Amino acid sequence: MKLRETAFRDPTSFFKKYAAIDADAALAVAENLWHNINLKNLRQNILPTRPRADLILRKGRNHFIETVALRKL
Repeated sequence: MKLRETAFRDPTSFFKKYAAIDADAALAVAENLWHNINLKNLRQNILPTRPRADLILRKGRNHFIETVALRKL
């Protein structure tokens, strides 16, 4: 929702169209994108490869990196 007020206002942004829709519609779109794209990517691509990772970055709700885990090489 924060992006609607910031980056999505850029006229060249692919996501510009989401700045103009009402808050309820924007939330519905965001939830749909999460469940149908991001969550699937997490389950199908990220989690299965995690045991092989040398470096794991955990991001918080604000998308800032909160922890870094480096596996002993």
